[in-house]
Amino acid sequence: MADDEVTRNLKGMDELDFAGWNSADWHGVFARNHSDDVLVDVHGQGQTHGIQEHIDAMRAFVETTGGTPIQITSPDQIRIRRVDVCVVGEFEGGGRMVTVAKWRDGAIAEEYIWM
Repeated sequence: MADDEVTRNLKGMDELDFAGWNSADWHGVFARNHSDDVLVDVHGQGQTHGIQEHIDAMRAFVETTGGTPIQITSPDQIRIRRVDVCVVGEFEGGGRMVTVAKWRDGAIAEEYIWM
């Protein structure tokens, strides 16, 4: 993978975390940074297929935490190229979310999340 593609994917991950997730912009920034046919496996939850199923699952998760996304406050701290992108986001209060993502044409096509 070329350095410019890695840089673009990492920038997309930051946009997804800090603009899409934190502001719950599900059908804007969040959707734009995923492919329509995204496959997502969130540890402890069911696998989703397609962006709408992923949005529905994330909205349901957010409802269990009070209705507002737990804010990601720190830049991603671990970045591994071999899987396209592997990042760790730190939530306010100290929790962490690990995301391993495979990108296709500038959008996440496959994603694995541990919270």
